Amino acid sequence: MMVSWSLLYPVTGDSSLYSKGEKSNVRKWNLYRDAMAVPDSRIPNMTNIPFIKSYDLYCVDDLTLPPISTLGQHKFDSIDTEIEFSQYKGDDILSQPLFAYPFDVWTGSIVLTLTDQVAAEQADFPNCFALGIHGISIRGHILNWQVSSNTVNTCEDPDPDAGCELHVNFIIRRSCLVKVTALMIFIAGWIISIVIALRTYLTIVTRKQRPSPDIIAISLGSLFAFPGLRYMLPGTPSFGTLLDLIGILPNVIIILFCSIFIVAKNPS
Repeated sequence: MMVSWSLLYPVTGDSSLYSKGEKSNVRKWNLYRDAMAVPDSRIPNMTNIPFIKSYDLYCVDDLTLPPISTLGQHKFDSIDTEIEFSQYKGDDILSQPLFAYPFDVWTGSIVLTLTDQVAAEQADFPNCFALGIHGISIRGHILNWQVSSNTVNTCEDPDPDAGCELHVNFIIRRSCLVKVTALMIFIAGWIISIVIALRTYLTIVTRKQRPSPDIIAISLGSLFAFPGLRYMLPGTPSFGTLLDLIGILPNVIIILFCSIFIVAKNPS
């Protein structure tokens, strides 16, 4: 999933979030991906640089690592990152991606570290002066998906060895519309199969109904309609999901055998 990042800041007494780079709030912030910020013992000895005292003194663990972007200079500054998703719970088959459609749950994570480029340049300490990112605000949406997140800001941990970065974990699920649509098609499929099986039973076994061409036409029509119904589902994966095993496949088998029995019993 592609995620676009930009910096926002709150204003005291205002519930809105504003973009870094607006008016007087211009500053250069280096953003690093999947990097840890660790305490640096060299910095406390640099008492000749007054502004350093206002920072929690952390540096990126790889001092040669280039940032993925520099944000905060302009209102429109942003950076796109690709995040891979996997199964949310490894031992839960009912939430397994694709197989558990439409109840599958996916998760992906990223670690973000932010440093003050201006302070690092003045002190000649590259990749240093990490500061806390308090959280994220999700904007926009993905069609037929629900996205949620939880974050951990290690800068708030009193233990210095905890580091100073933001751990972000995304969780995505199918939307309610997808789940309701899949459930309706699942129920409709079983109703059709039960009706056809009942008519076949009344025609072949109890002979309470006379064989008629319409039962064969309905059976064959339903048989070819099921693949179309399945591919009407939003974001439908390839064949082999749990929905196929308990819905589409048994329904097709029931209707197929009903059609064969009717034709074999009444070849005319």
